[in-house]
This record gives sequence, C-alpha cells and structure tokens, in this order.
Amino acid sequence: MSRLTAIIPVRNRSGTRLRNCLASLRWQAMETADLEIVLSDYGSDPDHAASICELAETFGAKVARNEEFGDWNRSRALNLGIQEASGEYLLCTDADMIFDARFVPSLLAVHARLPQKALVVCRCSDLPKGVSERDYALSDLGWLHDRAKRRKSIGTGACQSATREFFFHARGYDESFVHWGSEDTDMRDRALAYGLEMVWVSDETEMFHQWHPTSRYSRLLQNRKNAIRYFLTRHKIVKNTERWGNQR
Repeated sequence: MSRLTAIIPVRNRSGTRLRNCLASLRWQAMETADLEIVLSDYGSDPDHAASICELAETFGAKVARNEEFGDWNRSRALNLGIQEASGEYLLCTDADMIFDARFVPSLLAVHARLPQKALVVCRCSDLPKGVSERDYALSDLGWLHDRAKRRKSIGTGACQSATREFFFHARGYDESFVHWGSEDTDMRDRALAYGLEMVWVSDETEMFHQWHPTSRYSRLLQNRKNAIRYFLTRHKIVKNTERWGNQR
C-alpha cells in the first residue's frame, strides 16, 4: 500500500500542463513507491484518452477511465479516482498544478503528527499569463516562485488531503455539483463536521497554478444552483446516498 495517493481528474487535458503536474509529483523528496498517482479520465475523446495513457505510463500513474461524456462533473471524476486509490491518505488535486519538491512530504508530516485527524490544505500561487507554457524541471522552482502570486483567498481547491477512510465514509464529493461548483468548500465543511482539523502547509511548501483559459464562469445559472445547494446541504457529512462513483 502506498502512503498517499494523488487523484487528478481530467477531461481532454493531455498536454504540457498535465505533464508538468505529473513530473512535479515524481520529483518529490520521497520514495517513488510511497506515492501512487491516479488519473481519473472522465470522458476524454479518444485522442486525448490515448495521450493520457501515454503520460500515465511515462510517470508511473494509473488511469481510471470512465465513459461519461455529459456535463463536466469534477466531484464525480474525483470520486471515481478515490475508488481506485490504495493509499492510506489521499490528495485530491487538479491537472494544472505544479508542486514544490517538499509538497507531499509536508502533507505526510502533518498526517504523521495528527494521524487520522487532519484535513491538510495549501494556498495556491498563480503563474501569470505571461509565463510561457512549457515543460518545467525541478531546477525551475525558484524561477516559478519569483513570478507567481499567492492568492488572496484561502480556498482549499487543488489540495485537500485526508485519510482514505474519511473519503469513503463521506461517500466522496457531492456529485450534485455540476460543471464547476462549490465541491471543495463543501468538502471542507463536511470534514470539519466529521471532526477533522484543517491544517495549512502554505508556510512549508508551495503549489503553482499554470495559467489557462477557463470556462468556470460560462454557466452562471448552474453556478448559482451549485451555490444554493452548498448553502442548504453543507452540514451533511455523508452525501451521494444512492450512488457515488461506481458504487451504490
């Protein structure tokens, strides 16, 4: 069993950004066998799906392929990956991140200090549009740090780490959040209600968001529906009572 599984939801993302993400997970200051990587491919078209499999082979990752081609549902994509994970601890993140070499060890240090009790999160540093999209190496981390801007918000997106046991107890992220929703904030509140302590590692390590165009704000009505659902149901620890991922 790996110590930690990183779960990355993807759809039609198989180029430079995903390659940087996977490379940064493999330059972590830890034994390779202690970190499992699961790419949850949620309905990519055939060409992208093939490229995702090629990247997975290059970086020693597992692909959890699901043939669902409807609306993007990050919660469901994460849940399908969670169900394929074998690590004692899970990290739910995104395909457009680059991680500092001490990122995963910093998460595991918190889990060692607070076993079974922590939701570990990290603030994100945004790379500006002017930073070119290219392959980065471990030696580029200082250069990226000098150009990135730490987000003012302290949202928990792209880094939520807790025990596999907790995610299975909660039955994963709320799959009623369609397109882009409030799934990270919702999971934070549910984890706190469960009794986990939210611990920030932003002072010990860093993660960089690679700039790209976004469709996050293209469906404002759906975003409003997601926000209303979050407000009404955030107190519920267990969601997806009929089905989550591939399980009922």
